[in-house]
Amino acid sequence: MSTTKTPTGTYPQHARAQLLDLEVIADRLLQELPGQKRKTETVAREAGVSIVVMAMEAGDEIKQHLAPGAVSIHLLRGHSSVNADGTDFDLRPAQVVFLQPSTPHSVIAVEQSVIVLTVTGGNDHL
Repeated sequence: MSTTKTPTGTYPQHARAQLLDLEVIADRLLQELPGQKRKTETVAREAGVSIVVMAMEAGDEIKQHLAPGAVSIHLLRGHSSVNADGTDFDLRPAQVVFLQPSTPHSVIAVEQSVIVLTVTGGNDHL
């Protein structure tokens, strides 16, 4: 059964422009990962868009869920598998799966991975 998830967590305060160093964030999350299945940080949230960086141990799974807005799943490091609306995507570094609003999806880390999620609020899609 699909559930709707909204990213939560701490993130920088509002600024008109921000530089997010995803490699530095990935390194820190991977250092904090041992002994945990997953380490997640929301690094920005503005105007209905959230950017979330997630480090996952091999075998960790995000069960099927959906988001009210569009979602991009960008693999920064590792190897993951995304199932979106019944289609399997074998995700490698620098590849992105883009999902339309309310598309059921799940993610499995085939090996230790770092994923960058961009999630919209779902209010501005056509």
